[in-house]
Amino acid sequence: MVNIRKNLLPESLYSWKSPYTMKPTRIVVHNTANDASADNEIKYMLRDKSNGVQVSYHYAVDDKEIVQGLPENRNGFHAGDGKNGKGNREGIAIEICYSKSGGDKFIKAEQNAVDLIVDILKRYGWGIDKVTKHQDYMNKYCPHRTLDMGWDRFLNMVREKMGQPTTSTNESNSVTVL
Repeated sequence: MVNIRKNLLPESLYSWKSPYTMKPTRIVVHNTANDASADNEIKYMLRDKSNGVQVSYHYAVDDKEIVQGLPENRNGFHAGDGKNGKGNREGIAIEICYSKSGGDKFIKAEQNAVDLIVDILKRYGWGIDKVTKHQDYMNKYCPHRTLDMGWDRFLNMVREKMGQPTTSTNESNSVTVL
């Protein structure tokens, strides 16, 4: 796995972007829908209130690095399910970069995200059922490129890295609310 570099949200912004402590129960996978690097995604998130950006997430992953923006014990605003929704209040948010154009950078970013997901699953003692998509929490087609390429394919990448059997890739992009 590539190294995780921390560029954490200052505590002075917690009241606006990460107001709640959190005991995570799941992972929420996103695609950024742009072609910015992980570093630039986190810098965007770190903007103060004067710039009007309330969004917050735990990790941004690109083809070269993983940047952590929030501690895993703080909530993020990323799932679109409100201040008390399970995505925002219980989910470790992972933004996979370079999803607008796709190509080799996105493929590598997605592989790095799989490594991060496997690490998180192992640390918390979770199974594959804890890997969810943004779409599970609101009516938004996200992670768009990962869904286009196949959600089951993505989950099979995680299973394979965990040494688990893969499943049939009879794709269905149905919403599963946990």
